[in-house]
Amino acid sequence: MAHAFGNLPAGAPKTPEEFTFRVPDQDLEEFKTLLKLSKIGPDTYYNNQEDRRFGVTKKWLTDAKEAWLKYDWRKQEDRINSFPNFKAQVANSDLGTTKVHFTALFSKKQDAIPVIFMHGWPGSFLEFFPMLDLLLGKYSPDTLPYHVIVPSLPGYGLSSASVPLDKEIRVDQVAGVMHQLMLDLGFGGGYAAQGGDVGSFLARLMAANYAECKAFHLNMLFPNPDDKIGSVDSLSAQEQKQLGRMTRFRSHGMSYALEHGLRPATIGLVLSASPISLLAWIGEKYLEWVDSRYPLKLETILELVSLYWFTSTFPRSVYPYLSLAEAQTTGGQLPIPTSKEVPLGYSSFPAEISFIPEAWAEKVYPNLKQYRTHEKGGHFAALEQPELLLQDVEDFLKDVKAASKI
Repeated sequence: MAHAFGNLPAGAPKTPEEFTFRVPDQDLEEFKTLLKLSKIGPDTYYNNQEDRRFGVTKKWLTDAKEAWLKYDWRKQEDRINSFPNFKAQVANSDLGTTKVHFTALFSKKQDAIPVIFMHGWPGSFLEFFPMLDLLLGKYSPDTLPYHVIVPSLPGYGLSSASVPLDKEIRVDQVAGVMHQLMLDLGFGGGYAAQGGDVGSFLARLMAANYAECKAFHLNMLFPNPDDKIGSVDSLSAQEQKQLGRMTRFRSHGMSYALEHGLRPATIGLVLSASPISLLAWIGEKYLEWVDSRYPLKLETILELVSLYWFTSTFPRSVYPYLSLAEAQTTGGQLPIPTSKEVPLGYSSFPAEISFIPEAWAEKVYPNLKQYRTHEKGGHFAALEQPELLLQDVEDFLKDVKAASKI
């Protein structure tokens, strides 16, 4: 049965195919067998530290394994398929034709604002489901003020097989694919981009490189080393605390990124061999990068990691880290431009691993139209605090709609 929010706007240049996701029974059986046989390492001083300063604990991984063995993937699959899902053939001058999955809520309003929400690593389109639920509860197809597009980035989730085998893929190329997807859906008159983590890089690139991107909203933003922005002493205690968190992350939390960027082949093969290894590697981030006062449910973490396993995402998803690792090892900075003209909105969450104080952001970005500070939430804002992030985005779009001509 057709979904009420699944009707493309009239005039879309291309028509994507409707898509239903189902993991083959054989893959489910293989997963359960591998998981059951997966050995968890011996007790050590390091994996018994409850503060997880050396990584996940053996106890957490053991408990998570037991819960995963009882986990009902088909239930999550039904949830995925309860939303309108599509696959589109997107042309790119560098990558050729890329098959991209996206979940969408299309509006019937003539003046609906097209918005693309983009995840990062170790994320997926699943992160935005709580926000989609809020929109479904708040609006009908006749009243929804937006066309909401939530893609699986190339190499991730239901777009995992779309990365080339004969060349490396770069973040700027992925931004081009995301931009072309919006054009193919009929949004050449203008759209807004939103993202965190890798998604924030894509939103920045789209706003900087494509005139059709009329506004962008981020929940991860950080100062570049050459930004002349002021003294730390003038910041509030909370701002200094958040800067300290970012500094600690950069000095003690980036080893995974170097492994991804410098040895993607090895780590990709290692984590593709065992679901318990994948759970340890990714689960660590869903434990560390959230607001510890409001941890994610174990079931949520298992949902997210299961998608990575069943779609063989991990080895195909680490390409954004090549440029990051190069910047770290050479003392340079990420080659991610940020527009200082296109309207920018930013949501700051206290447990985010990157941070820029409001006074600094105002100096660096004269186009900053919204800066919202929140008292709870972390790196996975759409998943942790969907109400807050959605309200920020809605308010931002309302404020900039007329001036940006979306």
